[in-house]
Amino acid sequence: MKDFRSYIQYLRDRDDVIDIEDEVSPIIEIGKIEKSYNTKKTIFFKKIKGYDMQVIANIFFKRENIAEAIGTTKENIKNKIIEAVNNPLNTVKAKNAPVQEIVVIEDNINPLKFLPIPKHYIKDDGRYITAGVILAKDPETGVRNISFARMMVNEGNKINIMINKERHLLRYFNKAEKLNKPLEVAIIFGAHPAVWFEGAMPDGLVNDDMDEMNIAAALIGEPLGIVKGKTVDLEYPADAEIVIEGRMINNIREEEGPFGDYSGIYDNPPRENPVIEISAVVMRKDAIYHDLLPHTFEHFYLGGIPRETDLLKRVRFAIPTVKDIHLTTGGCSRFHAVVKIGKKTESEPNHVIFATLFPTESARDIKVVVVVDEDIDIYNSFDVEWAIATRVQWDRDIIVVDKMRGLLDPSAKSNTPQTIIDRGEILTSKIGIDATIPFEKPQWYGLYERVGFE
Repeated sequence: MKDFRSYIQYLRDRDDVIDIEDEVSPIIEIGKIEKSYNTKKTIFFKKIKGYDMQVIANIFFKRENIAEAIGTTKENIKNKIIEAVNNPLNTVKAKNAPVQEIVVIEDNINPLKFLPIPKHYIKDDGRYITAGVILAKDPETGVRNISFARMMVNEGNKINIMINKERHLLRYFNKAEKLNKPLEVAIIFGAHPAVWFEGAMPDGLVNDDMDEMNIAAALIGEPLGIVKGKTVDLEYPADAEIVIEGRMINNIREEEGPFGDYSGIYDNPPRENPVIEISAVVMRKDAIYHDLLPHTFEHFYLGGIPRETDLLKRVRFAIPTVKDIHLTTGGCSRFHAVVKIGKKTESEPNHVIFATLFPTESARDIKVVVVVDEDIDIYNSFDVEWAIATRVQWDRDIIVVDKMRGLLDPSAKSNTPQTIIDRGEILTSKIGIDATIPFEKPQWYGLYERVGFE
């Protein structure tokens, strides 16, 4: 697969794309349509009210689409990610740069004049960039990072950006502020989908000293062609659709939010967050704007699968009998984890529960860990619920851990004392469920035998 456009063609060839011919408003209406095709189709909007640019959304609405983007099978996605992290490829200077066919450099560039950036949900504080992946360099080492953050676009040339504490980007910005210089960034739309996917890799799976552009190239399977920015000392994918160049400004914070996020609630009240000042916008002549609707299966898969990979790598290191980990879509691919083990000892499920909850970016939001045997399909919610129904006794097979860190969970925030919230912390309770067949009474093993035809 060559680039973003060849990926779109692949989706079309599989009849996975629905074309919306009618004119659509980028304010709320576009989000409603995206939601209606949540698990069904990639959506290609031909006409956006007020704009001469088409929009695509929901490209990762099923796990198979992610597998195709990185050249593997659905079952092998996690292994492919680990292989790419361990075996990065170089980037190379591209001979041609379609992304720079149009270059806009002027004072007070307002991207809302020519980019159909949506307002998705009714109480969102404004129009948000949700599918742009952010490129930056460590100001001390030059190592490149690509990551996601929600970005609220103002009427002028400013973007308010909310960066999670665990993100390398925030560490880069903090370093730049200490050096008293801005941090240059490039917001990339419509690069090869493997680049987009790599931007979702959590801290820990990809360490600070790892160059994420090289990992993206490894996910693609060949060196990634790049071109130097027009106003920033950054090189971004030459075949992308659109890039916004700019700088994160020192010692300035502005209010951002509320925003309807992955958990299906508004992240509210507003926070004081960093500000990007736009210096240029470059794009193809017939550029396609890429959008993502929060709280959809695409959003769950994009954030969840890299976290599954990180958790699997960490937990399997501690307990080698772990076979697989799944963050369920019903838990927004953040809150509920199911772990499959090849159980050898009676203590293993408890060890797995605590290893999964060990405080990392990937485990931060997890509230429930269910441990199951090898005969359970962890991607099948019926199978998991059946294991809980037939293999769990609540007085002996659950563990509750209090005063753990939480985030976008209203039940946690509403029960956290204000004095703790004022310190920048939200507390939650977490539960582990051992839904494996117990070893304690081998004479009862026969009771757990599943019905069958052989």
